[in-house]
Amino acid sequence: MKINFFKGIIVMFLGLILVQPMSNAAALTPNSSAPAEITVDVASGQVIASKNDQERLPIASLSKLIVIYLVEQSIQSGKFTHESTMKVSSKVADFSQDLATANVELSEDKTYTVEQLETAALVASANGAAIALADKVCGSQEQYYQVANQLLTSWGIKNANIISASGLSENDMGSFQNKNLDTNLENKLSAREVAKVSWHLVRDYPDIFKITSQTEVEFPKPDDSTQTLKNTNELLWSSKYKFKGLKTGTTADHSQNVVGYTTIDNRPVLTVVLNASEGQDFTETENMLDQIQKQTNLVKVTANQKMYVKNAKNKQSLVELKPQKDVVVFAKERRLATQQTFKVNSHADAPLNQNEWVATQRVLFKNKSLNDYLSAQPSLRYETVNAVKVANPLVLISRSVMTWIEKVF
Repeated sequence: MKINFFKGIIVMFLGLILVQPMSNAAALTPNSSAPAEITVDVASGQVIASKNDQERLPIASLSKLIVIYLVEQSIQSGKFTHESTMKVSSKVADFSQDLATANVELSEDKTYTVEQLETAALVASANGAAIALADKVCGSQEQYYQVANQLLTSWGIKNANIISASGLSENDMGSFQNKNLDTNLENKLSAREVAKVSWHLVRDYPDIFKITSQTEVEFPKPDDSTQTLKNTNELLWSSKYKFKGLKTGTTADHSQNVVGYTTIDNRPVLTVVLNASEGQDFTETENMLDQIQKQTNLVKVTANQKMYVKNAKNKQSLVELKPQKDVVVFAKERRLATQQTFKVNSHADAPLNQNEWVATQRVLFKNKSLNDYLSAQPSLRYETVNAVKVANPLVLISRSVMTWIEKVF
């Protein structure tokens, strides 16, 4: 085999197969009665299972996950803390006491911590609490809508047109209703987009599970007594899978939505079911997970490599590499054919230390349904197996002569 030393051609020892262009198609299409659903591997962003995950549907109180993200972002930036206290406006208090559209009463005379309002919004889906938190973060509801839409745009969710912090339809917004909007308007996102919102939340702020995993919490009432708020997410106690939240939502036409966080074979996953018939959102979530367990395998994608390293003492300057960490995917197959794009670091010249990172491969699969991710395609990062020494001057001269002879003849 001829090796062009000047171009640094990589010698690969994998069976590489060209793949077709990527498209949004998960490893599994679940058999389901729900209009739309999706399951995502939290660690990698792989879309494991999906059905109709592109159509935008009413998301109702799943909208509160956006408010919570912005609250957590503000806490991280030091604007306030979970223990910071706040009062709600009289407008929010009055709205929260209208039991036609609210379920947790707030009082303008009481002081709440940010975490108390987050808990009410996440556990009991308190609409007033979500509106109050939007005011806290952005100063007003109108400003919140702009910030929320900008956040979604930054995640690639364009033209979402969020018009409610709580997730209520415009018709149910009461004193917060925008008279310039159609009363039938409500927040809509696709199952994939809801998964992306949830994925960012749990990855950026994993402490949120301290709230979402609670089955019930105590919350102050306006009269200074307390009430027990029960989590709306029945998956926490009724499922054979061990869920840690996240959120439910009921649309204006009583369709059911749920986002869940659990594990499959010890891999954290997010589930989204949208617009299921009443009582079916939880069963359809379990049904989707059952199908994933029965029809897919966890497959590790890994392989040792050899690459040309300029001036290396090794024979033919070929250096052994190993991946720092395996890429893991859910797949129906147990053995996966891949095409891998190998990129050498600019500093990958001898000498090199043992376990030094020298190259990256973006992993693509022959089965294009496995190339569906919420973010970038996964990569293998390669490091040296052994320290790489510089060849002695005579060897380097000999190699240069051989290269010149190959070019001339």
